[in-house]
Amino acid sequence: MWRERKPRVSWRSIYFELKRLEFRGDIRRGYFVRGLSGAQFALPEAIEMLRAAPDATDTEPAVMMATDPANVYSLPIVDDELRDAFVRGHSRGALIVTIDGVPVLIAERRGERVAIRADESEANVSAAVKAFAAHLLNRTKRDLAVETINGQPAGGSRHLDAFVAAGFKRATSGLRYYRSV
Repeated sequence: MWRERKPRVSWRSIYFELKRLEFRGDIRRGYFVRGLSGAQFALPEAIEMLRAAPDATDTEPAVMMATDPANVYSLPIVDDELRDAFVRGHSRGALIVTIDGVPVLIAERRGERVAIRADESEANVSAAVKAFAAHLLNRTKRDLAVETINGQPAGGSRHLDAFVAAGFKRATSGLRYYRSV
C-alpha cells in the first residue's frame, strides 16, 4: 500500500470484507507471492494462472511503468536471494519491459537512459526495444532520444543494431527516433 493513495476505508474494514468473500468461496487467502509477508487474497482463476506452467510460445514483451501496482519487480523485499539484481529502484517515469516474466529492458527519463540485461539474447533485446519504442510513441508526439545504454554512450553500444532495427538513427548525442521522417 506504500505506492497507492490511502483509501477512505480503513484496512481493517477491507480485510474483514476480504475474509467474508473468502468464506463465500469467491476469493482465496494464502501466500501466493514468495517474500511478501501478510495475508494475500486472489481470485481462484488467478491462482490457477500462477500455478500453470508458462507457455513457451508466448514471448510477447510486456511494458509497464515502474510505479504500476502490478509491478512486483520493484517491491522492497529486503535481503531476499531471489530478488533480481537487475531491477532496482527507479524514477517515477521509468518503464520496465519483460519477456516471459523476466525484466529485459529498463528505460528512465522518457527513454534517455536505458539498461539492458547483460545475459539476454539479441532476439529478446530486439523485441524489447521495439515494444519500448512503440509504447513511448503511442504516448508522445516528440522524437525519442536514447543517450546511454548500460551507462555507456548509446551510439557505441553493442545493442545498436536492435535500436536501428526498431527505427532509431544515430545522432550527435546518442540515438534518436524521428517521428517526422
